[in-house]
Amino acid sequence: MNCYVAYTGVVEPEEVAVALGRNLRTLRQRRRMSIEALATAAGVSRGTVIQIEAGRSNPGIGTLVHLAESLGVGVASLIDVSKEPRISLRRAERAVPLWMSAAGSRAVFLIGSDPPDAFELWDWTLQPGDCFVGEPHPVGTIEVLHVLSGGLRLTVGSEVRDDGAGEHTHRLGAGDTVWFEAHEPHRYGHDDGPAVRFLMFIQQPGDTGIGPPAGIAPAT
Repeated sequence: MNCYVAYTGVVEPEEVAVALGRNLRTLRQRRRMSIEALATAAGVSRGTVIQIEAGRSNPGIGTLVHLAESLGVGVASLIDVSKEPRISLRRAERAVPLWMSAAGSRAVFLIGSDPPDAFELWDWTLQPGDCFVGEPHPVGTIEVLHVLSGGLRLTVGSEVRDDGAGEHTHRLGAGDTVWFEAHEPHRYGHDDGPAVRFLMFIQQPGDTGIGPPAGIAPAT
């Protein structure tokens, strides 16, 4: 008996050209590169990049390799024909504390992405007497804080002091949300009352990765 397997996974050249154009444009824009900048980096003409992004060209492997290298990805990322959105699921058991203090404060890394346009989501708890001093991030970095419970004292700017005071100090309570440009020093401190718990979201554009917190320091 002869058995035959029907294979329906053949990808037509036209489909590859459309996917290549879509992926190239998306990757270029994520890296904030102009068409001219990409063409120069890859050693191809501006017209070649335009034709590829429009889905009207199937370039040779050499051109694909140069484009991929210029964007910091593999060739497979350029010719991926999948239209499904990317999904990354991190289960609760994998969200473990990465930093802790003797008083019981902790920072739990929930989920994040790689550059470019890296982001991270953290679950923070600061016990009475503890604080965190954040180093300046590259210009363009945004931090968002949402207080789940307790009171948080946030200070942003070059006048951050050890006592938690400064020119731009804000007190937040449960349910409050704030975002700020994080290219200046910033300090999170426990305010009055029980421990404060808050979510921290960081988004940093460009190819530079987000540096992890240096640690939790007791307030003075």
